[in-house]
Amino acid sequence: MTIADTDTLAQTELRDMVASGELAIVSAGFRCFTKTELIRQLGIQQESLAFDSGFFPPQAVARMLESDTIDLTPGHTACIKTENYQDAQLGKGIRFERSTYAKVDQLATDPAMRGLNHYLDTTFGYYTVDEANGYILAHYNWHRFGAGKGGRVHDVPGNIVKIGAMLTKRLDRIKQKCRDARAVLMVVGETQGYDYMMIDDAVFPLGETGPVDDACKKLFGAKCQMVTLADVATPQAALDLL
Repeated sequence: MTIADTDTLAQTELRDMVASGELAIVSAGFRCFTKTELIRQLGIQQESLAFDSGFFPPQAVARMLESDTIDLTPGHTACIKTENYQDAQLGKGIRFERSTYAKVDQLATDPAMRGLNHYLDTTFGYYTVDEANGYILAHYNWHRFGAGKGGRVHDVPGNIVKIGAMLTKRLDRIKQKCRDARAVLMVVGETQGYDYMMIDDAVFPLGETGPVDDACKKLFGAKCQMVTLADVATPQAALDLL
C-alpha cells in the first residue's frame, strides 16, 4: 500500500467519524485561518461554528464556551486593525484599536482604496469588538460597501442583534456536537508567528491556551483534547490522537 493510499484511508475514516458524530473537531481560534487550515489539512467540511469568523484569543474562547448566550448589545464598537504589530517587550502580534462606526466610515472612502483592510475585512464587514467577551468579529457586521451582497444589510443595530442570536446558535451547536461525540478535538491555531492579540492596551497572549483546555475539560470531560493545528497536520495525525 502506498503512502497516498494510506492517507486516503485515514481521511475517509476521519470523515466518517465526523459525519457520524463520533468525533467532534472544533475550530477554536485564534482567527478564521484555523477553519480554513482544518479544511486543507484534514479535508473535512462542517457547518459553521462560533469561532469561525473573527479573532478569538484563548481567554475569549473559554469565556464563550462557558456562556449560555452571546449578546453584543450591551457593548460593541468598530475597531481599526494593525497586522504585524511590533512591541519591544511583547514581540510581534496583532492589535485592534477601538474606534467608532462613524470614524471608520470616514476613513473607508472607497472599496478599492489602499489599506482598506485596516478598517474593514475582506467582505466589507466592520471589525466589531464584543466588549463583554474580548474578541473581534469579522464577516458579520456589514459596512455599506458590503450591503446587498448575499442578503447582507448595512444596519449596525439590527446586525448586532442578529449576530448575538447567530453566535448563540453556533455555540449551542458546538456544545451539542461535543456532548454527543465519543472524542473531541478542540483545535487552536496561529499561523503568522504572532505572540499576542491586543485590544487597545489589553494584551491577550496567544500561547496561553490553558483557559481553553480548562473550559473543555469542565464542560466535556476527559474525552476533550485541546490541540494545535500542528497536532492535526494530517488525517492520520488526528486519528493517532484518539
